[in-house]
Amino acid sequence: MSETFSRKISLREDLSLWILSLLSYLLIRLYVATLRKTYINAEGYRRRYEKDEGMIIAFWHNQLLTMPLFYFGRRFGLSTLISLSKDGELTSRIVRRWGIGTVRGSSHRGGIAALKEMLRLSRDSSHHLALTPDGPKGPPFVVKDGPLILAMRSGRPITPLAVAYQRYAQMKSWDGFLIPFPFTKAYFVSGDPVHITEEADPEGLDRARARLTAALHATNALAMSMRTPKGIRIS
Repeated sequence: MSETFSRKISLREDLSLWILSLLSYLLIRLYVATLRKTYINAEGYRRRYEKDEGMIIAFWHNQLLTMPLFYFGRRFGLSTLISLSKDGELTSRIVRRWGIGTVRGSSHRGGIAALKEMLRLSRDSSHHLALTPDGPKGPPFVVKDGPLILAMRSGRPITPLAVAYQRYAQMKSWDGFLIPFPFTKAYFVSGDPVHITEEADPEGLDRARARLTAALHATNALAMSMRTPKGIRIS
């Protein structure tokens, strides 16, 4: 449930963020409630979540919007990594309203301290960790070192997740952010856990990166196979 490395903000800013995060949370919660959800291969994932078999959960950054619908279990039984940017402050507050803890930092700033905090949380088997391995700024669909090092040092498997929508819009952002249409079908898929056993050297990281990338692509391919392509791209 820990949140670290937040920048200092004024009382006025804090109040504005409190109001904006509440309104954003309520709007998103109402919006995603309209989706017709199907969960695929999720039994093992749900069992590991509920039986306190600590996981690292990974999914591509462009699927962030509806991933809270894949979080089962107790409030603050899961924490996710969010950048120290101004946008990250708002995102962190919205996420915490879902009952998801946040750790602040990224590969660009605060990364070492954030990794230490995630490792501390990983000592509690009832606490799960969620990461976007290509976030917060890309390149898209490229796994960075952080999730791999976290898995190597914690001994936790990485469970790849994916979501695909029957009808959606795709933004012209760096990650091609996905926004489902209201009332469309959403297919949530859990892949097989990836156990990172390589050494934390350049060669080991490259081999682990290739395996996790393949697992994420396979999970996404299965999710996409559930739908008939009807997406559109907007700016």
